[in-house]
Amino acid sequence: MIKRKSLLLLLVPFLLLCVNANTATQNYISRGVDIDRSNIPKNIMFASFPGGRSHVKPMLDIATILVERGYNVILVASGENDTSIEYPAIKQISLGPKIGLRDIGIEVNNEAITFDKMSKLLELGAKSYERVYEIYKSVAEEYNTDLFFCDLLLNDACIDIAHALKKPVVGFTSGLRIMDPKPYKSDPIIMNQINDVRKQLNIEPGNIALGRGVKSSLVLIDTFFGFELPQTLPPYVQDIGPILSEEYPPLSPELSYFINGHERVLYVAFGTRFFTTTDNNSKLLQSFIEAINKKIVDGVVWALVETSKDNFHPTLKLSDGTQVQTSPILNNEHPHIHITKFAPQFTVLNHTNTKLFVSHGGAGSSHETLYTGTPVLVLPHAGDQIGNAQKLITAGVASSLSLNNLDINDILNKMDSLLKDEKVKKNSERMKVLAKINSKRKFRAADLIEYMLHSSTFVEDFNNDFLKEWFPADTRMGIIRANNLDIFAILLIIILSIIGFIVVKLIKLFRFLLMNPSSDDRKSKRE
Repeated sequence: MIKRKSLLLLLVPFLLLCVNANTATQNYISRGVDIDRSNIPKNIMFASFPGGRSHVKPMLDIATILVERGYNVILVASGENDTSIEYPAIKQISLGPKIGLRDIGIEVNNEAITFDKMSKLLELGAKSYERVYEIYKSVAEEYNTDLFFCDLLLNDACIDIAHALKKPVVGFTSGLRIMDPKPYKSDPIIMNQINDVRKQLNIEPGNIALGRGVKSSLVLIDTFFGFELPQTLPPYVQDIGPILSEEYPPLSPELSYFINGHERVLYVAFGTRFFTTTDNNSKLLQSFIEAINKKIVDGVVWALVETSKDNFHPTLKLSDGTQVQTSPILNNEHPHIHITKFAPQFTVLNHTNTKLFVSHGGAGSSHETLYTGTPVLVLPHAGDQIGNAQKLITAGVASSLSLNNLDINDILNKMDSLLKDEKVKKNSERMKVLAKINSKRKFRAADLIEYMLHSSTFVEDFNNDFLKEWFPADTRMGIIRANNLDIFAILLIIILSIIGFIVVKLIKLFRFLLMNPSSDDRKSKRE
């Protein structure tokens, strides 16, 4: 009996603790992080005039999140449905063939790509404006579009149709140079001017977060500070990069076999649009052969997307005088060089054996090389690639080459340095962590788009009230009030008045002294 009482006495504190713990648990409730989507408009149009994987894929990664949340997404872009396998839930309507260098008259030859040639994109955009505008309008009416998500490159028609239909518009770009260019950033970019075409079609231009007085817009930038040079941003401009997919295609058996069989692989790719000259292709191939011979790398994977096997010189003369035929190499008869038309780039870069990347420096390629911690030798062609190359160098993970002055020894020296430099390795690891942390922000991008849709249902005066909580006060003021120029003007007038008063008094004093000599002077004159 005593033992039973003792046992009960021991159990009482334990039972009381359990009851208290249970009571405390029952007093807590979930804060409810999700939002009520029942009354939010659901139809979103994603639009890209240039099209192509590099422009469309980041947009579709955001679209996938929105589809999972119950939104209806349709993609209107140039090119065929290249991403249908990866994004089967998203329907695409084509604006026509994908825009490439050949569409603006650039062919593979010994003539380099220049900024003047790239400016022909302006003409192409202007010529296509009316056709693209009408397609956007037709799709928007058919699918009852509630919000437009516009790739900003040469895509004025998307912004204008959103303005005409009084619908929210979200802009998307890969760099801050469009939104807020800074003199200390070397980011050459082509700005589209099609006001003459608008006047002919009687279309009122829409605006999207480009300076003072702009309303009804949000801009998402596929970049992150650390890669991008820091600057202040207004609330309606959000950096949400790097945008990367959750899954990537695996290596083909042939590519997997090759990379697994080499410990120091160099991967070469210039995107899905860009190519270089026959001379440059041949110099690059020769430098890769010599890099293998010098044991800088032991394997090369080159994705020749826009370049054919005819765009190489038939014979290469190596530094030691040896002559090499290019045809067998391009037909994959070289044991340490693998040529392919397509490679799953992220998967290749993420492989343990891939040690170096030769790239054109596009935004997507830059993000992937940072995320995987792969040092990069950049050969920028045009557009944002020149600025991206400088940002990668500033981050300490890259060197660059000149498209107009390729030198084989320079290529070899920079490859060797990137692979051996301990600072490059440390910087690559540092940037890898930063890229991984920031890669989660595509979910924030989807959240912001949801807020745009949700907020639009409560606005009575769309032009004046929508998103006013995001636009700083100075954007709603004139230049004088926004910069306190009126106050500075008043202060300047006061200061000048005081200075003027003092000057006048000093002049009078000097005159008085000149006209009234001292007593000593008067005495001397009398004597």
